[in-house]
Amino acid sequence: MFDINTLIVVLAVTSIVSVMGLLAASILNRQVRAIRYWAAGLSFFIVGLLLQVSSPPIPLWISAVVITQAYFVLWWGTRCYRNRDQNGFVPAMLGLFMIQAIVFFVLQESLRFSIMFHSAVVVVVCVLTIFELWRVSLLQRIVVWVWALIWGMHAVVYLRRFGLYLTDEAYINATDFQMAVSVEAINYLEGVAFIYGFSLMCVVLTTASLQNELKHQASRDPLTDLFNRRALEESALKALGMARRSGMPVTLLLMDLDRFKAINDEHGHKVGDQVLVAFAEHLNDHSRVPDLVCRFGGEEFLVLLPDTSLPEAQSIAERIRTGLEKKVIVTGKTSVKITVSIGVAELRDDEQDNLFDLVERADQALYQAKEQGRNRVQSWSRGLRMARVEGLF
Repeated sequence: MFDINTLIVVLAVTSIVSVMGLLAASILNRQVRAIRYWAAGLSFFIVGLLLQVSSPPIPLWISAVVITQAYFVLWWGTRCYRNRDQNGFVPAMLGLFMIQAIVFFVLQESLRFSIMFHSAVVVVVCVLTIFELWRVSLLQRIVVWVWALIWGMHAVVYLRRFGLYLTDEAYINATDFQMAVSVEAINYLEGVAFIYGFSLMCVVLTTASLQNELKHQASRDPLTDLFNRRALEESALKALGMARRSGMPVTLLLMDLDRFKAINDEHGHKVGDQVLVAFAEHLNDHSRVPDLVCRFGGEEFLVLLPDTSLPEAQSIAERIRTGLEKKVIVTGKTSVKITVSIGVAELRDDEQDNLFDLVERADQALYQAKEQGRNRVQSWSRGLRMARVEGLF
């Protein structure tokens, strides 16, 4: 026969070891806020278990509140993993704590209904925690599946517990945990496995988050968060290959902000950087989901438009140009107006064009737009005189 207090102590020791590991991981990975909430949740769990093993004289309902609250903190940590900018932790947790305290205090004379309420809350939080991580765009989807399996099994165990206390006479009449040892022992033993599995997945998720962050940094321009040239080359290779196989048109816009050097000279590079960021946001506002938007270098930007004909690309380029022309970019106390010149080139059917060919022709068209007075959209044609192409790839 299992002794409940012994199982509680084993679960508490397991949680202590897990918290130590998570705290070490949080020190090494401070940018992943979620791991601190996960460590805090397990710490609540430890306190609740120690209060539970100390009952009496400490009322059992107090430990029930703390243990149940631990699950909400773990759930909040998963919310922070999905979205780092989660606010309102303290008021949300205080509100949930007060609600639980009232319910468990009211139910303190009935072990059966207290356990049923606790079990129901755990099942709900398990489902919510699975749902939160399911919404994360992790490249490693197997991690999400394992997370769902661990929390799903935990939910099934507590759902079984809820059902037994609801329908089985042996548990309906129980007045302490030892009288229901057959079901409670399974819960505590599963709890040990759950804590180990959960802690391991927290470390795995932290590693996955860091890997995704490194991939993001490697493919993005640090100022504008647009694709950099390396990422553009990789993505464009796939887009051009698909276009050749499907026969769909592909066009490219190469843009250069007019007289950008004068902005840096007159207002300083900080204002110049803010102008670049504002223009990047302007491009994103005028781009579609499949479009590849890239900061090509300095004040040059590039947009690759899959499944877009030359007339459609000219129309998009014109909207970008006219929208920027009307835009006033406010940077602190400085207001700046700026225009853009755009060269447009289309993937030709008669040659095996690559990205370099498209960029070269778009650059020739952009050169012509600059020659004709700037703030223009110019499409490439064979009649355009060759522009001097420097620094491409």
